[in-house]
Amino acid sequence: MNALARRVWLSAMVVVLAAGCSRCGKTASSAQVQVEDVLPKGAVAVVVVPQVHALGQKLEVLQQLKVAGFAAQLQGFGSGQELVNALIQSVGIDVRSKEALQGAGIAPDRGAGGAVMLDGTGFLALPVADEGKVSALFQRLAQARLGATEAGELKAGTLVVHTLAPKGAAARFGWVFTKGYALVGVDEAVNKLSGWAQLGDMDALGKDAQWAKALGRLPAERQLLVYLPPGSPVLRGPVGAVAAAASLSAQGLSVTLDAPWTGDPQALEVLARTAQVAPLLGRLPKDAFLVARFAGDPQKLTPYADALVGPYLAKALGESGIDWKAQLFGNVAPGAVAALSLAPTARMDGVPAFDVRRTNPFRWVHLTGAAKVKDAASLPKSLETLAQAGPRFGAKIDKQEKDGQAVYVTTYSAGEGVHFAAQGDTVAFGSPLPRVLGALQAKSDGDGPLPAGLKAVLEQRAVAAVVDLHALSAAVRELPSDAWGVGGFAIKATTLRWLDATDDLEAITVGAEAKEGAVQLQLTLSLTGAKK
Repeated sequence: MNALARRVWLSAMVVVLAAGCSRCGKTASSAQVQVEDVLPKGAVAVVVVPQVHALGQKLEVLQQLKVAGFAAQLQGFGSGQELVNALIQSVGIDVRSKEALQGAGIAPDRGAGGAVMLDGTGFLALPVADEGKVSALFQRLAQARLGATEAGELKAGTLVVHTLAPKGAAARFGWVFTKGYALVGVDEAVNKLSGWAQLGDMDALGKDAQWAKALGRLPAERQLLVYLPPGSPVLRGPVGAVAAAASLSAQGLSVTLDAPWTGDPQALEVLARTAQVAPLLGRLPKDAFLVARFAGDPQKLTPYADALVGPYLAKALGESGIDWKAQLFGNVAPGAVAALSLAPTARMDGVPAFDVRRTNPFRWVHLTGAAKVKDAASLPKSLETLAQAGPRFGAKIDKQEKDGQAVYVTTYSAGEGVHFAAQGDTVAFGSPLPRVLGALQAKSDGDGPLPAGLKAVLEQRAVAAVVDLHALSAAVRELPSDAWGVGGFAIKATTLRWLDATDDLEAITVGAEAKEGAVQLQLTLSLTGAKK
């Protein structure tokens, strides 16, 4: 770990472990000041906790999960609550309790935050209700964590930076009170606290226009915010800033990323959800554990066709002499769906080689997908063109008849490829072949996979995917005995133990969309086992 990483890590530890010393017994009176008013908008990254107590309470949700209990047992604790209690004891204050926070001099109903600067230094901003109590807490923490017992002061005008250092050494811990907050720093940051405490109003995060707009686009329910301001060297790609909001409840953990788009406006249109979306989820098999849906306009994907299909397939289709991009993306209607199901031939006694030239992925998972087209009359020609291009990218595609249905069967050196078939204005694809035939025989508006609550997730974003962890667990449990290999009883027992310990994790959902000129990505871990 380099010096910069160590400083960032130590600053993060202060955020977790600490909470402000000044004139003992003095009570802070700047309750109207928001944490954004003491954080700089020119930082590399900023963290904001809208309400200290609300975040601490979420530990009670975590400690009741079965997976937390399982993790606790691996660490020698009897339950998730015992593990959390041990962590709280090491912090020195029970952040779950409003009374404990008040007893330590922290204002539990106000916000807190922290900032990391370009040079790797940073500070924590804590809301103070009683400076004397907070000072006593700092002294205990600095002594216990850093061995810092010698007190000192650094004066800057009317400001006083209070320091603690190990005997005969430089200051390791410091803090200064300003506007009802304690700004806390360690090591190199101690000497910079007075400058940060004199932050001008126009230089504060609260005056950052991008921050204000991001807050308006992000979900109102949030216990933690992370922000990369404009100009932050951490930013990558055509985005003006990045804000992330996290929220934990008994229903799950949700993280939403929001980034104003500064690139080609046409690219952002790909993530715009269309008003009319074809209902196709019913064509997917009930044993699917992963379901994805594209509710945007496929025609908007045309400029990115080569990247989407890959260079080899793009070259082969290009050599076919037709406008394959128009046929593929221009003719497909919004609402295309795809799903993965665990294959009964999956092996759990080893990791496959992730190279389709040597390993057929359909030995481990089965693929099923469906899409509607705008011009059904053009489908036969499109499928014939695909079949003719097959040899150019190492595949053989033959038109066959299965159960009275014309199917384009694909094979390549490693085994079965992706097969295609059309019926009316619907195209089905997948592997092995029974998956394609099953998709054509099913009703578009049928039940399909996923519980109702998880299906609703697919309706909310232009691009969305759901991993049903319960369905995946059930499929793993139903694998035949030979799937576990020779002596696989030990592997199976360990796997089932993990599945039992995580059965309160219901699903992982991912969604992306364009919103008011910004790209939004939402990741959610749904829970079923929490009690609060």
